[in-house]
Amino acid sequence: MASTVNKCLFVVIGIVVTLLPFIHGQVDAGHAHDGCSSSLGSPDNPALSCQHILNVGYKPSGYYFITAAGVYTKVYCEMDLNGGGWVRYGMSGMGSVWHYVNENEAEVDLEIIPPSSIKQMIELKFTEFFVQTDVFFQMVGDDSVNPSSLTTRAIPWLEERKVYIDGYANDHTRLQFPSKSRVETITCIPGGTSKCGQGGTPSANGESKPFFFESVYFGPRAAGAQLSSNLAGQWHRNKYSWNGTYYFVYARN
Repeated sequence: MASTVNKCLFVVIGIVVTLLPFIHGQVDAGHAHDGCSSSLGSPDNPALSCQHILNVGYKPSGYYFITAAGVYTKVYCEMDLNGGGWVRYGMSGMGSVWHYVNENEAEVDLEIIPPSSIKQMIELKFTEFFVQTDVFFQMVGDDSVNPSSLTTRAIPWLEERKVYIDGYANDHTRLQFPSKSRVETITCIPGGTSKCGQGGTPSANGESKPFFFESVYFGPRAAGAQLSSNLAGQWHRNKYSWNGTYYFVYARN
């Protein structure tokens, strides 16, 4: 009889010890449903975020399933850059397409971050962002009205903002990244009579607030453009450059 009582006591003690962390609120609610951490991020065991997967135990960068803010979706998680735990959006392998350097004739409309990705960023309520790209970007207003325009999203609130060189830009106003490593803002370099500070551009030699590109439209020719009299066969030009292989936006909470 005593032996049976002892066994029961051990069972009860074991149950209490197992439940203690839950009783005292020491188990993370997000981790309690993991089951097996090795399956976290799978279709049947979605994580709360890429950061959640990283917190439970390191996994390599790749595609995982998450469910957050009522959204169940598959995302690419970057686990190494800037501490890891980022959702990555954007495009790569674009070297055969994004090779416009001082272009003054071709008209192009490039989608950088698709609307579906913008929608998901908003729904998942991200608060942190950074941009990584090898693109060389420059847009120059020259001897006619410049119809080119940039569609951007402000960081971190993602408001849509249009940026363009306003009006007849025969002053060589130039928009570009401040440097190769600073690609979340643009600077405006004035010409003879500056167009900086107009059309959503920053002030002369100043920088914009942080943003990322959603899309770009480059139209170098416009009403008022004409063949150069001293450069046979060439147009007075609103030049642009968009040359590189990838453009990524990273986001997390």
